[in-house]
Amino acid sequence: MKRAVIVTGVLALLALLLARTASAAVVMFPPLWPLMLAPTAFLYLAGTWAVSALLPIRRVWLARGVALGIVVGVACLAVLPLRLAAIAEFEAQAQITDIMPHTPIVLTGNVWIEEGYAFTTRVCDDLCLTVLDLDRVTSVTVADPDGATTFRLVPAAKADPAAVAAPRDPGGFVAWGGSGGDSGKVNAHWQARLAGPERLVRGDPPPRANVTYRLAAREVRRGDTIIARWANAVMSVPIIPPMLGMSFSGADSGFAAGPLTLAYELREAGPFRDSLHPYAFFGAVLALKNYDGLPDPPSDQIPGQSAASSP
Repeated sequence: MKRAVIVTGVLALLALLLARTASAAVVMFPPLWPLMLAPTAFLYLAGTWAVSALLPIRRVWLARGVALGIVVGVACLAVLPLRLAAIAEFEAQAQITDIMPHTPIVLTGNVWIEEGYAFTTRVCDDLCLTVLDLDRVTSVTVADPDGATTFRLVPAAKADPAAVAAPRDPGGFVAWGGSGGDSGKVNAHWQARLAGPERLVRGDPPPRANVTYRLAAREVRRGDTIIARWANAVMSVPIIPPMLGMSFSGADSGFAAGPLTLAYELREAGPFRDSLHPYAFFGAVLALKNYDGLPDPPSDQIPGQSAASSP
């Protein structure tokens, strides 16, 4: 058994090295699948070897069988609270229902777009710019757990050059949100606007928001009231007996510790919407401008080029 522990330990180290240096697509290569099981096999074998040495049982095969049962049982008990908590959270999410407005929501005032993870850099993307283009919207605040940045459209003559910002992919919402038009034409439209009569500027957030979008929850709030929501319960539930898998790029951060993560089953309830871009929800419930009918971009404008502002 000592040899098996050493071999699986070496394979486990190779698997950890692979998880740190390779992409998730690598595990789709069939010859590498056994390698992904090496960390689990090593821990169970090492635990069985150690526990069997402590048991007052002379027959080696019996001692190892009892030790394996003890190791697996302890592992199951350790993971059971995580599993039960995940199942309880999933069942709570499954009780949440859709809230769909009878007419498209008309946005006014200060709009807050809230994301559940921290951005590297907060920028005004296609959703932000589409909302900011509405007549009755005065500002759009992009928020994450680390802070918030507010964007406004102002006349070029009144823009502070130090506060001028460039949007990211202005035409993207045409494809994701279904607001009509051609993305290349929308990009060219914004490039002309932000190089001509208007500027996109960043600043501090206003004291309150009139409407809040919560992207992760796919819901729209006015104050504390939810006025639109797409419900979709999806939860990763750790399996029992527990196994270890590879964590690539933080994809399994809920149960991850470095390159390792607990193997889990995916539970879902409600309409399957994971294939839909989150912005499709906002295109379905908001009263947005339709960008059909924009003129063709100039011949020197490359379709799909991101707009850039100049002070």
